[in-house]
Amino acid sequence: MASHTDPTCGCGVCGSEAPPLIGSVLTGVGMTLAQASRALERGEEPALTPLQRQLVERWAEQQLGA
Repeated sequence: MASHTDPTCGCGVCGSEAPPLIGSVLTGVGMTLAQASRALERGEEPALTPLQRQLVERWAEQQLGA
């Protein structure tokens, strides 16, 4: 999945690209939010876009607060 590099686009998603997340699955990565979160905790570096990494980090924070 190509990453959007246009600085005028604040959302990080372009209409011609796949969405960063479908349901709980990160597109282009084939991992769920939970799987990606655990991989990051183990020190792995899954091939996440910056937006996907933010989504995973927010998801993990929400799980800790739940």
